[in-house]
Amino acid sequence: MPANDMIMDVQNLKKHFPIWGGILRRVIGWVQAVDGVSFEIKKGETFSLVGESGCGKSTVGRTILRLLSKTEGEVFYKGNDLFMQDRAEMTRLRQEMQIIFQDPYSSLNPRLTVSDIVGEALREHKISNGKETIERVRDTVEKCGLQPHHLRRYPHEFSGGQRQRIGIARALVLNPEFIVCDEPVSALDVSIQSQILNLLLDLQQDMGLTYLFISHDLSVVRHISNRVGVMYLGDLVEVSEVEKLFNNPLHPYTRALLSAIPSANPRRRKEKIILKGNIPSPANPPEGCKFHTRCPEAREVCKEKTPELVEIEEDHRVSCHLVTRNT
Repeated sequence: MPANDMIMDVQNLKKHFPIWGGILRRVIGWVQAVDGVSFEIKKGETFSLVGESGCGKSTVGRTILRLLSKTEGEVFYKGNDLFMQDRAEMTRLRQEMQIIFQDPYSSLNPRLTVSDIVGEALREHKISNGKETIERVRDTVEKCGLQPHHLRRYPHEFSGGQRQRIGIARALVLNPEFIVCDEPVSALDVSIQSQILNLLLDLQQDMGLTYLFISHDLSVVRHISNRVGVMYLGDLVEVSEVEKLFNNPLHPYTRALLSAIPSANPRRRKEKIILKGNIPSPANPPEGCKFHTRCPEAREVCKEKTPELVEIEEDHRVSCHLVTRNT
C-alpha cells in the first residue's frame, strides 16, 4: 500500500483504565478496554468497527483522536505519530480530524442555538468571524439537510434525526479529512437511520471524507463500509473487505453476529448461533483466546495460547486457531 494512500495507521494500540479501591484509593487492577489493536484506514474509504457493547470499539475511536490518552501503541495520521505532537500541532490537526457522537441530544449544548453550536469551532480555531462565520455555518447546515431558519433554534426544538444533522454539521464546518462516526444512527428510528447513512455517503463523495464508522449493527455496516474489523473484548478477531466478511466469515464470533441479522424474507430460515455464557470482564479476561469461554468450537489450544491476527487470503485477516490450523 502506498504511504500516501493511508490516512490512519494504528499499531498495537492499548488503552487500560485503572480500577481504584481500598482505604487509600490505590490502583488494584486494570480494565483492558483495548488490548493491542492494529489496523489501517485508506484515504477516502469507510472502515467500520463492529462488536457487542463493551468490546472497546468506541474507546478505539476516542483514543486515536487523542480524546483519551493511550496506554501503549502508536497512532499515525498521514505518517505523523499523533501522540508525539505538541499542543500547537494537535490544535492544527484537530481541524482535520472530527467526531460525530452517538447521542444527538446530550452531545449538543442545550443553551446554545444551532448557529452557535456549529460555528463554535470556527471561532475557537480563529478561522473566521462575523459575517464570514455566519455564511460558512449556513452553507454547512444546508449541506446536512437543514434550513437557514433553523440556525436561530435550540436543540430541544428538533427531532432526533435533525439533532444528528446538527452534530454532523458541527463536525463538517472545519472541512476535515477524517471523521470518527461513533454509532451515529443507533439512537435513531430505523426510517431515520437510512436518511442519515445516505447523508454520510453523499458527504463522503462530495467532500472526499474518510470515516471510521463504529457500530454494533452489521446490517448498517454492510450498507456504508468498504472494510470491517470485528472486535471482541478489546481485540480484533477478524478484518476483511465488507463483502468477503459477509460471504465468507471465518471467525466463530463473526458467524454468530451475522446469524443474528434478521432476514427480510420471512420464508427464508437461517440457523442462528446462540452464544452461551456471559462476556468475560475486561478487568479479568480469559487466558488464551478470549472468545474460548463462549465459542462452540473451542479446543484445548484455544484455552492455552493467544491466537495472532494473520492473513488467510488477500485483505482478509483472522485471529483464530481453528482457522489457521486448517489452512
